[in-house]
Amino acid sequence: MNITILGGTGFVGLSLINCLAKTKNNVTIITRNKEKNKKILVYPNVVLIEADVHNAEELTKHTKKTDVLINLIGILNEKGHSGKGFRSAHSDLVRIILTVCKANNIKRILHMGALKSDPKGPSHYLRTKGEAESYLMTYGKRFANITIFKPSVIFGKNDSFILRFSNLLNFVPFVFPLACHDSKFAPIFVDELSDFVVKSINESKSFNKQYNLCGPKIYSLKEILEIVIKEKNRNIKVIPLSKTMSKIQASIMEFVPGKPFSIDNFNSCQIDSICKSDHDFYSDLETIIPTYIKPN
Repeated sequence: MNITILGGTGFVGLSLINCLAKTKNNVTIITRNKEKNKKILVYPNVVLIEADVHNAEELTKHTKKTDVLINLIGILNEKGHSGKGFRSAHSDLVRIILTVCKANNIKRILHMGALKSDPKGPSHYLRTKGEAESYLMTYGKRFANITIFKPSVIFGKNDSFILRFSNLLNFVPFVFPLACHDSKFAPIFVDELSDFVVKSINESKSFNKQYNLCGPKIYSLKEILEIVIKEKNRNIKVIPLSKTMSKIQASIMEFVPGKPFSIDNFNSCQIDSICKSDHDFYSDLETIIPTYIKPN
């Protein structure tokens, strides 16, 4: 079977490729920069193609032999504040994907959505993720079997969640003022998520279904940060910020290189990322974090 992955060079993508490498499937990764990601070619069944996934003509050309298309592309922040970047990466891209899949008669589409996504959600991130999922389920299932995975935050080696805190702690001496400290999450270990995605490819029960996915434990943002602090063996006090101060901090962090926290992140945090999971996951933060966060 020929599987094409969009967003395959990212955090979740690399874990998914590792899972697929254990199968007999042929895997094509479409990337913006082939040279930068050539380390992936250590897997014998993986091919890298350099192309612009937002160009329908290019994407159609490179997916002609595809049996299964997996879309992992997503962003947590954008340049500016208009929502244009989120729309391009999420809802606009899905429209292109469906056009391409219909043209190439691709009958199986797997899509990485987001828990609590909603076209009427509080942030550009949640709204555009919701728009993409709605479009897939409304139009995509007319000609293909769709599966949408809607996880809470995903963690593991090289993640963009736990490591963001870990890196910030390197510059914090004694106290850490924390925005949205009481926001709740049910983190999922990336390797378990990838295993579930791969097993869903040929599982007819997953056709035209959306999965709300949560890990085994619920944590507040403050609890997550304190776990990281403990693992790094740092003596840092977490100072919870009020909602007003959290928004002010988000406004300031918008201008910090890398945008570690933004107004859109703040808006997303107004809804707890927890659920009654449609699939069981077993690895919690306390078990996995020590494998990739080391004491200073």
